[in-house]
Parts: sequence; structure tokens; C-alpha cells
Amino acid sequence: MTHTNLKVGLVGLGFIGKVHAHAYHSIPYCFSSPKAGADLRAVLRSAAGRDPELLKSLGSPLETADPSEFFSQELDLVDICSPNHLHLEHISAAAERKMHIYCEKPLALNLAEARLMAEKVERAGVLTHTAFVMRYFPAARQAKAILASGALGEIYSFRAYLYHNSYMDPQRPISWRLRKDLSGGGALADLGIHSIDMVRYLLGDADWVQCRPRTFIAARPKTAGSAEMVPVDVDDWALCLLGLKNGAQGSVETTRMSGGVSDTSRIQVFGSRGSLEIDFLRPHNAFFFDLQRKQVSFGAQDFPLPQGERPQADIFPPAKLSLGDFNDTHFASVMDFLLDIQEKRPSPLNFESALKAQEILEAAYLSAGRGGESIPLPLV
Repeated sequence: MTHTNLKVGLVGLGFIGKVHAHAYHSIPYCFSSPKAGADLRAVLRSAAGRDPELLKSLGSPLETADPSEFFSQELDLVDICSPNHLHLEHISAAAERKMHIYCEKPLALNLAEARLMAEKVERAGVLTHTAFVMRYFPAARQAKAILASGALGEIYSFRAYLYHNSYMDPQRPISWRLRKDLSGGGALADLGIHSIDMVRYLLGDADWVQCRPRTFIAARPKTAGSAEMVPVDVDDWALCLLGLKNGAQGSVETTRMSGGVSDTSRIQVFGSRGSLEIDFLRPHNAFFFDLQRKQVSFGAQDFPLPQGERPQADIFPPAKLSLGDFNDTHFASVMDFLLDIQEKRPSPLNFESALKAQEILEAAYLSAGRGGESIPLPLV
């Protein structure tokens, strides 16, 4: 398959923007004959002038703090890594210019914004993709194949959690992630949205949601070392109960206050014929317990690829050229979307899919505001 490298514009070059830039830059290192490729042509960032050596290594793309200059470039794809409150502005500008769009999660500040984004890109006729990269861990794809085969029988229950400890220090200053008007939510919006998407990916859509959040550190310094304190109006921890349309029920728990237990995430699914577990610290294989055989399997499994999924070898770095588990998933997500654009086919992680995760998130916060009341889905 021959291809022409897509011209990419990157919005934001903070931590996650650098991860995305690394993915595009790494394609020819990971595949000697890649099926899709990208040239980074422009970077839009507020801190223009930083990281000159990095930009040079990326081919010296145009760097600007001016959105009009950025969006006037000839680009095929805009990759949005800006703070959540800027997603609508950047998606709207890209859609108006008929540019395909890759966006970090969560899609929007709230459901109304997400719906507006989905309408804009549909009218524009552009392809979209959302960075729910946990789907690309090999263990997640293997678990999907096991479930799609019916090997677990009727699904009874599930448990998903994601623990992070980066906000334990009460002197860590306020940031956009700790302000609802800029982030849309706290730990649940930032991290739990990954677990919400994984439940949808593996088990299907939700029927109802209940949620109880907590904020443990109610105020933080305005800036590093400042004595002036600013209120925190988002959650540090949240526990959601979800009922699914297939009858299964389970929990999604997330926190940024896990006290030394950093970046730990698991999903467990229990059914009438067995169970499975994904431990994202061992992300290459799922644990599968076959009740009939009374046997646990961990390793390669002979289950057919789920419908609509690409072979892992087409999008994932070879083992000897791994970029590290975290970066590998972002690389695979980027490669998957580049191939979607080349083939002119919708991504399974398009904005319509992201909209459903956003709806569950919105229902969770609605429930939290009503003391944990059960909120039926879909929301009207």
C-alpha cells in the first residue's frame, strides 16, 4: 500500500502534546515500510519559543501562538492537545477548514459542548478520533476478543478502577485541571473517563449511573509557594455504579489521591462461564478463567479479532522497538487514525463514540449533585 504523508498540525506541546509529537516522529523508526505516515507542519502553543531543540528534531514546523496563522496552514489533520475548555474553539476552527481531527480526552467540558462538536464535524464531513488509548493495550484488545466470542457467557458484573497519586501534596498549586470551568471535572473527568470508555468498549452502553465524589484538599496555593489559597471545585476521588443495557452492573472508581499507589488500573469482568481481568501494569495479556475447564490462561489466546479491529501488527510498535507501554498505546492510536484517514473510513473512536462516554460522565456529575441519585440514560 502506497501513501502520502499527511500534513499534521499539533495544538499544544505540553506533556501530552509531546507524547503525540513523539508518536508521529517515531513512525519510520518503528516500521521500515509504514502503511501511513505524517509530517508535523505546524504547532500552536501559548508558550512559543520554548523547546527549540525539540522542534528542530521534529523537522522545524511552524510554531505560533496565533490561531489564525496556525489554521491558515495547509493541513490534513489537526491534533488537539489543548486544555479541555479550548477543545470546542479548536475543533470548530478545524471543522470549518475541513481538516480531520484527533482530540485528547475528555472530548469537551460538558455534554452540550460535546454534542455541538459532533454536529460541527458531521456537517463538515471530516473524520474524527479521540485519544481513549487504553483500548490499544494488547490486553484490552485480547479481552475484547474473549468477550466478543461469548466465552464468558452472560455478564454478571464488573469492576474498573484507576488510581493516581500526583495530587497528594496540598502545596501543589492550582491549575486548570483543578478548576471546573476549565476542565469540566476532576479525577473522574481526567482519569475515570478512560475507565468509562473501557467499560463501553468491552461491555456496551450504560443504562443508568450513580456517583459519589469527594474533594479531599479543598484549597490550593494560587501559584507555587504562594500564601494565597484558591478553592478547588472538582473531585479528587469518585465512585460510580453503572448499570448496563445488557443487564450487568458494576463500579468505576478513580482517584488522584492514592497515596503511593501510582498509575494502577484494573478491569475485572465476571460472567456465567468464567471471568477475565486486565491489569494495566501487565498490559500485554489478559487473565482469563474458564469455569468449565477450571483453568486460568495468561498469554496468547486463539480468539478471532473482534469486528472492526485492525491486526495489532499494523499499528503497534514491534517489541524490539517499543517506545514504552504508555507511548506505545498513543502510537497505536495515532497509526489507527492515520490509516482510517487513508482508507476514508470512520474511526470506532470518533466523536459519536466519545459523545457516549461524555454522556455517562455528565450523568455521573448530575447524580453527584443530587446526592447519588440514579440517573437514567440516555440524557435528554
